[in-house]
Amino acid sequence: MDTSFLEFREYTLDRLLDLLWRQWSALGVPGRTTMEERRVVDPESLLLLSMTIGRYDARLFDEILDWLVVNGAFLNVQRLRNLMKRLDFQSQAQLSAVSELLMKKSNDPLKWKRLAAPRSPRTPEPLFFFKSGKPLPVPDDKAPEFSAHDLSRGTIKLKGHALPFPSNGMPALLLRLRALLGVNARCELFCLLAASEEIHPADVARQTGYSPRTVQNTLAEMARSGVVHMRSGNRDKWYGLRNGVLDQLLKPEGSPTPWVNWAPLFRALEMLWLGVIDPKRQNLDRLTLASEWRRLGKEMRPFLVEAGLGRQLEDDSSYRGVEYSAVFIRDIKGILNQLNQ
Repeated sequence: MDTSFLEFREYTLDRLLDLLWRQWSALGVPGRTTMEERRVVDPESLLLLSMTIGRYDARLFDEILDWLVVNGAFLNVQRLRNLMKRLDFQSQAQLSAVSELLMKKSNDPLKWKRLAAPRSPRTPEPLFFFKSGKPLPVPDDKAPEFSAHDLSRGTIKLKGHALPFPSNGMPALLLRLRALLGVNARCELFCLLAASEEIHPADVARQTGYSPRTVQNTLAEMARSGVVHMRSGNRDKWYGLRNGVLDQLLKPEGSPTPWVNWAPLFRALEMLWLGVIDPKRQNLDRLTLASEWRRLGKEMRPFLVEAGLGRQLEDDSSYRGVEYSAVFIRDIKGILNQLNQ
């Protein structure tokens, strides 16, 4: 395999794992990182990406399971299902296995039962891999929750080290709002309202994964509280927070909430990793590999556009033949570096 391809694969995985560790650590997972996360973390989107990338770091995967036992009550299962379906995340089997585990460990087993997908027989495969792509050896004593979904791993032994999510600061803001208001759409809406002077319901729906009707009705109700104001323009309505009313809660650092549309961005990153490890992209000649990068870039671009990072991936039509490989690798490294700053 080409050395530059191997280096790119290793770099991509390392940066993705750095990002996941950083965000989970900000939510209470005992972390390996000293990098501080200063953006609002979207736990549903984070979990969906982690179920794919975490297969290359067994410690991270199991630390997440530990965290879910402690904090899973504050995850929105319906939103998880909506995001997975709308964006086509590829971690359904892992998520279903995790939901079976949480049905045994959680105080609300019915909540997690809704997340489990029907079991469809397929060829069993290891859950975990070394960074090189080689499967981790699977012991004879396997976890039944994962075996039921044709994923092989050893018995789960949770350490019980996970902490409740922080009760202050920016990264856990969404979870803190859920603890205060309940697990519902109002929490994401408050985060987005705090991130901008005013926002249109259609944009809110696009960035949160809730239906336009749910968003419109909820914003209309919130406007009656006196905390949210509404401005009409032509046939549209725009919503914003009244200055100073909830600033201490929603703007803990005194500035607008740094909201990122994580769901499509994380789906693009999942596509990137699955594209990099796709067997058909191994051991290709330079021209064919450049063609494959073009195809992968075109698949990722709509999700990056939705996340506001579309301009970070250059149009491949400006480059001929093998030229695009260097451009694609440069652009991807730029995106990953930006996310890990």
